Amino acid sequence: MSSPESSTAVAWYRQLNKTQWYTLLGAWMGWSLDGFDFVLITYVLSNIADEFHLSLAVTGTLVLAAFATRWLGAAILGSMSDRSGRKGAMIWGVVLYSVATFACGLAWSYWSLFAFRLLVGIGMAGEYSAGTTLLLESWPRHLRNKASGFIVSGWAMGGMLGSSAYAAIVPNWGWRALFFIGIAPAFLTLFIRYFLPESHEWTEARAEAKKAGKAAGISFFQLFSRRWLPVTATLFIVQFSGFGMTWPITSLMPTYLRSIQYNPIGIGQMMFIANLGALFGYWFGGFLADRIGTARAIIWTILVSTIFLFAAFMVRDSFAILAIIMFLLQFTRQGVAGLYPKYTTDFFDVDVRASGLGITYNLGSIAGGLSPVWGGALTTVIGLGPAILVCSLFWSIVILAMLIFNVPKRVADRTTRRMDATIAHA
Repeated sequence: MSSPESSTAVAWYRQLNKTQWYTLLGAWMGWSLDGFDFVLITYVLSNIADEFHLSLAVTGTLVLAAFATRWLGAAILGSMSDRSGRKGAMIWGVVLYSVATFACGLAWSYWSLFAFRLLVGIGMAGEYSAGTTLLLESWPRHLRNKASGFIVSGWAMGGMLGSSAYAAIVPNWGWRALFFIGIAPAFLTLFIRYFLPESHEWTEARAEAKKAGKAAGISFFQLFSRRWLPVTATLFIVQFSGFGMTWPITSLMPTYLRSIQYNPIGIGQMMFIANLGALFGYWFGGFLADRIGTARAIIWTILVSTIFLFAAFMVRDSFAILAIIMFLLQFTRQGVAGLYPKYTTDFFDVDVRASGLGITYNLGSIAGGLSPVWGGALTTVIGLGPAILVCSLFWSIVILAMLIFNVPKRVADRTTRRMDATIAHA
């Protein structure tokens, strides 16, 4: 059976109306500024370590802090999104992570900075849960791989902005000034408030539930029911492995480049190129997945990326060659992450979708926060470069096994059959 896209001569971009493009723009900007605020700390870990007299492993926990509370943001704002609508939850998430990032620049100790990073995690998780579901539910089903790739590309743009800001700001005004500009995303809420509509799919589902007399529950708690817990747990493993695969590179590569004698400007340029690769990779992934399927696109892209992972640590002296490798590495290994939102939301119904996506993604993201900790510990044994490679390679094997053997689909189908059998015997 052909998809709606293949059965019509109308180009895919002409199948979208102005409102759907506005929704993409708003959600994409949310992701861009979310990514910008979040990755700032990865560029100044050594600066913070020097000021507060910390080791790299301890400083790495500041990255972990924001990851550790993302599940809470997903639980609170994800449930708010499922119950009251996507827009309001998205606005609250943006405001929280913007203010908390600004506060990081005012930190007077390690623990105060740690506390502010906890708030960053809550806010960004809420924006992710609400903004992503808002976009995916607003676009036609046969275009949602593209929508998924487009929105996640905002993260790469945020990384590019972060690398540019680091090179321009830190050498002149210090690491604190980098966090002060993190308040900028708060102004995005005006665009969300006045230009983005509520999700039509959510609105219809809520209206049908009210007509049927079904009270709106708290979707976070529904994820622990017999219906959703097996699916949620399985998708958590997929997301955890995905973060474990990509974040050793994202969080520790600037430090690695510094260790092989790159200066702040060179590091900023290298990471800008790497994030540019991820940006194009997110877009490419969406088109590839619409052609060959989401799971198959993820599998093949990860396999190809492994070649560039090994190559990245074989080149040191040539900036140009390493830049090409980093572009290709992030085009594939990071770019594939653009398909995770679409892959995950396919398993959840509308009334639990924001919480389901938010919880699996943000609990899984803890692996990203653990990456600099694992990497820092392994560095003392095998060196920083090999530590990054080993961490990334291990988790790529796990996620490949999950998708090659189609574990999430098998668990979802088995759970559905069990629930149907229970209803039939009731």
